[in-house]
Amino acid sequence: MKPLSDFSTQIEVETSIEKTFKALNEGLSSWWGEISEADFSTNGQFTITFENGYWWTFKIEKYQPYRELVWKCIAGEPEFNKEWINHTLHWKITKQDSKILIKFQQIGLAPHLHCYEVCSSTWKRFLEENLKTYLSQ
Repeated sequence: MKPLSDFSTQIEVETSIEKTFKALNEGLSSWWGEISEADFSTNGQFTITFENGYWWTFKIEKYQPYRELVWKCIAGEPEFNKEWINHTLHWKITKQDSKILIKFQQIGLAPHLHCYEVCSSTWKRFLEENLKTYLSQ
């Protein structure tokens, strides 16, 4: 049975809140894709590009250090996943004892979209494998 709402997931990692926040900013290239044209601040933007040439540009709508990030997809590779344009990526970071809880939601990525299956499984790999491994080092 498919979920009825936007894609969301969370991971818990034994790491520092500083390393976590850095990983979700200038450290994106360590676990997600290559970043360019980056201004990590409220109203800043960044572009992320993958090995296959696909790219997306995000505007940072909310930038609360060590707590919360909100990015809106404002442009991207037009032939692949143009469904992402106007989606919002929402990150919440919470410290729980010696662990960090990262909650992620892609507002707009819902089961009725063509890319849902591929995108949701790819997000799980990036977050539950790549990001978690990077933060655990």
